[in-house]
Amino acid sequence: MLFLVFICLGCIPWLVHSLAPTDEVSDADLPQSGYLPNHNIQPSIVDSTSFGILWTKTYLPKERWYAKPLVYTPPGQKQLVFTASNQNWIRTVDAVTGAPINARQVQPPFLQSDLGCPDMPDFIGIVGTPVIDPNTDTAYFFAKGYQNNAASGCVAKGTYKFYAVNVLDLTDRPGFPVLIDGHNADNDPARYFIGGTVLQRPSLTLIDGNVYGTFGGHCDLFNYTGMVTAVSTQPGVGVTGMFAMEAAPGAPFTTDIMEQKGGKAGIWMSGMAPATDGARIFVVTGNGQGHENKDTPASGRTPLSTLDEVVANLGIGGGKISLQDYFQPYEYIGMDAADRDLGSGGVALLDPSVFKGTNGVRRIAITIGKNGKAYVMNADNLGGFKMGPGATDNILQTIICPNAVFGGAGSYPLEGGFIYFTPVGFPTLAYKLGLDQKGSPLFSKVGQSIDNSAGRVGVGVPTVTSYKGQPGTGIVWVTDVDGGLKAYKAVPDASGNLIKINIPPTGGLNKFQRPAFGDGRLYVTDGNARVICMGSPVSIPLNCPGPVDFGDVTIGTTKTVQVQCTALIPITKINGLTIQNPTFQASNASLPQGSLAKGATFSFPVVWNLTQTSIRDENGASFSSISPGVKTSSLTISTTNGVAQYSNQLPITLQGNEVSDAAFLSLSPPEVDFGGIVVGSPGAATGLDSAFIIANIGSSPLRILGYAYTGTDMDDDDGALTFSNVTQTQGGSKIGEGFTSSALPAVGSVVAAGQSLTVPINFNSAKVGNFQSVFTVWTNGGSKYTLLTGSATTAPIGKLEVETSEGGWDGSGIMDFGTVSAGTTKTRRIRVCNVGGSPLTVTKSKPPLQTELLAQNPFADLHEGQSIAPSECAYAPIDIAAAPLAPNNPPHDVSDVWILNTDDQTFGVQEVQIRATIVSRQLGPTYDNGTAMYSYLGCYLDTNPRQLQKQYNLGTANENGICQKTCQDLGYRFAGTEYKVQCFFDDNRNIVGIDVKNSLHHPYLVSHDRENYKLHDVLLIFRDLIFRDLIIYNVTLILSELIVHNIILNFFRLNINNVDNRNID
Repeated sequence: MLFLVFICLGCIPWLVHSLAPTDEVSDADLPQSGYLPNHNIQPSIVDSTSFGILWTKTYLPKERWYAKPLVYTPPGQKQLVFTASNQNWIRTVDAVTGAPINARQVQPPFLQSDLGCPDMPDFIGIVGTPVIDPNTDTAYFFAKGYQNNAASGCVAKGTYKFYAVNVLDLTDRPGFPVLIDGHNADNDPARYFIGGTVLQRPSLTLIDGNVYGTFGGHCDLFNYTGMVTAVSTQPGVGVTGMFAMEAAPGAPFTTDIMEQKGGKAGIWMSGMAPATDGARIFVVTGNGQGHENKDTPASGRTPLSTLDEVVANLGIGGGKISLQDYFQPYEYIGMDAADRDLGSGGVALLDPSVFKGTNGVRRIAITIGKNGKAYVMNADNLGGFKMGPGATDNILQTIICPNAVFGGAGSYPLEGGFIYFTPVGFPTLAYKLGLDQKGSPLFSKVGQSIDNSAGRVGVGVPTVTSYKGQPGTGIVWVTDVDGGLKAYKAVPDASGNLIKINIPPTGGLNKFQRPAFGDGRLYVTDGNARVICMGSPVSIPLNCPGPVDFGDVTIGTTKTVQVQCTALIPITKINGLTIQNPTFQASNASLPQGSLAKGATFSFPVVWNLTQTSIRDENGASFSSISPGVKTSSLTISTTNGVAQYSNQLPITLQGNEVSDAAFLSLSPPEVDFGGIVVGSPGAATGLDSAFIIANIGSSPLRILGYAYTGTDMDDDDGALTFSNVTQTQGGSKIGEGFTSSALPAVGSVVAAGQSLTVPINFNSAKVGNFQSVFTVWTNGGSKYTLLTGSATTAPIGKLEVETSEGGWDGSGIMDFGTVSAGTTKTRRIRVCNVGGSPLTVTKSKPPLQTELLAQNPFADLHEGQSIAPSECAYAPIDIAAAPLAPNNPPHDVSDVWILNTDDQTFGVQEVQIRATIVSRQLGPTYDNGTAMYSYLGCYLDTNPRQLQKQYNLGTANENGICQKTCQDLGYRFAGTEYKVQCFFDDNRNIVGIDVKNSLHHPYLVSHDRENYKLHDVLLIFRDLIFRDLIIYNVTLILSELIVHNIILNFFRLNINNVDNRNID
């Protein structure tokens, strides 16, 4: 049977002398935290005119890069970029210039047309991001193709090979490639690997001599099982382990590779790699079958044979793979039914030195998927199934996002610790780490980007860089399939905004990407088959080391720091400087006034002046917010250079830490938006959880003096709000209509300087409506408020309909176009309507992409993640684009399905059946059913000797039908037209020569009745299907009717075979 496999290959330990500090030899970092501090990326440079696109490279038609670029510096050589494409091409180029170094196609790729899954058009070759072993200069990857390296085949002949190539020249290492097909799962030997049915989407992970990779399905088609496989990096060893995520006794089984009963539970994770801390790997699966847990709570330490919709902690000793622990959401069966894959994102293991609790939580794991829930787990005790209060999830925290997330979470361990998600069609969200009163980690939303992500699947994983690990230099990078590469300052401002950094537009990027970083440069791939390098020009005129750090500066004081600079080239003039933040001050008069020789040095003072500021951090104030914390600014020096092709702008980062002597209240985020809850749904049993943070960012103890909240009705003409004091009880505190807190700190509580409290809050309601509350905290360090919002609605209800030929709609799920004339296009639409009370999300959409039957906008209409508001419909037009045909061709049928599902749990997987019959024009004499008696044979070169020997000149009125009727009347099998007036005919002819029906002549021949015979020496030939000589065949009347019938049939069959061989005799 055909199965999904997670593959693991061996490697030598990572930390070796040949790995340059700025290299990126795998997808981001091994734990998949998404934090990269070692690439010399400075915010002041990124946010300057000197940062831009340094080079782009375009290669073959229809070539795409789903695998992310890698950056590597071989010993004693320059940094290079390694790429691997969907056409199985691998390349290396110079990281600075883009100049080609080597290129090779390892084998022909698999053809998407053999699958019926449109997720990856045209070719499927190398998809998962490779990994480079710097010990041996070896790159490892999986490539999909066909048996015996054929250029085409079918699903059953598809294979996966594991390659090990020398990065220096791209040649195969001895003992490689290794064929993966045919290997059996260690935990269920009945299940084995067939490469044609599976997709190796996630990036690879290299640990202790094995490379670990994962496999998922193609649109959930075929018989596949999610697996994890290990392949040794040592030649001749091959596959060392294979673990099936669905196994006996709980999983279904069949040997039919086309039947969807392999258990599924594929591992695809939007391209993220398995996360690891060196001793284990973490993977996430999608929807599956079997459901061994049913509805019975189970510990994650007990065996489970059906690992669908799980986060799995897998042991990897010696390349052998085993289940150690798992987490499965309590609503996993409903998630399966609605195609809300947990596994649309991978696991991020956060930095344990920052992201931890004081209650024994030593490491945090986070995943988030199609259901829009971020699951914050204890990596050492994932939580099992329904082991929490009330048989819910036994995890640290659930964060509700406004839509599905593909690709997982990013993190930033500096300045308090932040995590980031980008839901489909919504802003990038930022959450900050805190602790609840029991010392357990608790994240609170503190900000979001102003702009939204693309409203369709494909936005990448947030990835964070900093300059040499220094606070204040964090940048969040997000790749967008529509908006291109985006960059934001990692720490939100006081208003909760992730400040966007303006960078040159890249255009839409490939789905599920994240930038790969080198030495001050980054690399991405776009939807136009380009590899793009961005960075700052190497040719800068001055060296002014930064960032310039002011350290701690108390509000109300000043501090001066000298900036030191050296001229790298002759400089004609220093034109001046500009500073973004007015509290940082410098004078142009302090700069050199004349020219500078190469090597000349100078310095100038910069003052951080906080004497004119007071602590004014009021909610909604129009003036600048002054609050303690790390602050940054950009100082830009402008020059006139004595040497061409050098930048005339030099940005320098300024940073420092504002300090308050008094207590200072920080309440974040400014708004806690719970989103919506569906009344009566399983999720409504426990409500929606979130949190806010009460922090003291001053230098003296902060005392809480009181709390108050407003009612839901805030529409008051005089603008006054009515507050109610919070009453604390043992069961919790009401902090608004529908909002409660189980652990609100008591009035009089003291928060020490530099400390914070994370307050858990919950929203729930049994009635429909919109809910909001202005929750206010009073302290001796000021007062602040946060807005709490939520809504309660009824469930979404999806209604699928197809457009009829009359323009109406029906719910049959069958779209029958009937007959469509060749060379024409007919269009009808599918629609999904939401007749429920809350937004409906499309969770699965696999449109048809055939040549003659296709969705008009397959990646935009009814796309996965699309949200449909109540009482609205989403439409998707489907075309039958019938190709042009010559007259009198036989009809042919086309058919396909559009697979759809939504988060309406009663909707289920729907397959819209689409079909049509394509017919050509029927000319000349016809049968009663309208079919032409003469069928089209072809368009042939007609020189000496003539193809057909007899000829009539029918004059300018001649056309194909008239010629055929003339031949029929004369009793001839063959009719042909040429020039304007000639009609050729014959009986027993061998049609010889070249059929030019696919040549340049063909459009004329199939488009017009007359144009066919304007072409010199080109003859369009038709053959009478009935063979008129048989009709006049002299059959003796004494033969029975049955004998006559058999004679005619025999002659008919003989002549058909002869015609197929183009030998009519």
